[in-house]
Amino acid sequence: MVESKKQLPSEKLPSESTKFFQAIGLIYGQIIFDEQQKFTVSLEGEKFPFTCGQRLRQRLIKYLETNPNPRAYLRVYPKFNIRTKQLGFKAIGFYTEQPKQTQVNQFLLAGVWQYIQPLPELPVMTIYRNYLRPGESPYNFRINHVPVVGFKEQPYLYNSKSPETATTRKFYELIVSFVPQPQEFQFLLLLDSTEKIPTYVKRKFKKKKPNSQSLAIFVTKMNFPVLQKTASKLRESGFLTGKIAGKGVTKETLTAMIQDALKSHPSAVKSLPLNSE
Repeated sequence: MVESKKQLPSEKLPSESTKFFQAIGLIYGQIIFDEQQKFTVSLEGEKFPFTCGQRLRQRLIKYLETNPNPRAYLRVYPKFNIRTKQLGFKAIGFYTEQPKQTQVNQFLLAGVWQYIQPLPELPVMTIYRNYLRPGESPYNFRINHVPVVGFKEQPYLYNSKSPETATTRKFYELIVSFVPQPQEFQFLLLLDSTEKIPTYVKRKFKKKKPNSQSLAIFVTKMNFPVLQKTASKLRESGFLTGKIAGKGVTKETLTAMIQDALKSHPSAVKSLPLNSE
């Protein structure tokens, strides 16, 4: 029997009317702590790596010391690596007895149902971050993408070349069943859906600074008149000295002078007419 949404726990619960992103469930299996000090959990013969915080880690290690064949219930977040296609977990709770009103291998997923670029043929539930943890950078944090099979709703797909063909972007709350073999999440029940996407942390991107080496390559492609203008600009800015016109000043000479100026004065790139052909 599928448990109701109120019975499924979360790391951080907003008010009852608030929608938020989450992916959480309960698994039960044999806990293994290997020689490399890493945890895995064996579920129906399949092994899955999992991580946990320091406090939970110490509790698990102590439990393993007193139990030769340890089996336990773990409250976990699913973690799917979109590059290696490997599934793992992050454990946030550990129990020796099954928590009441909680089903093993059932997960609540709340996110955006969509296609993403690294997985063009496999729709996923994208679990964005509700907030950043202390010390986390807005430029570098992970977004969780969980593939689900059997969910028949149309995934969101944006085509930059044809924006008018984009499908509707929606937020879904699903109950799914985790099947260790073949390592997939299968759709069970749709709890809710809305086109109003909850607020989430959006990744920031740092502006790339011009690379002096790439600019040097760009200089070699300039024709002679543009090279002369570029050299004049650099000389006016104080980055270049010597002749830029007259007898003996060739394209090769100017190219070498400009590339040397770029190498010696990184700030000289601000003076280059990069929009010149």
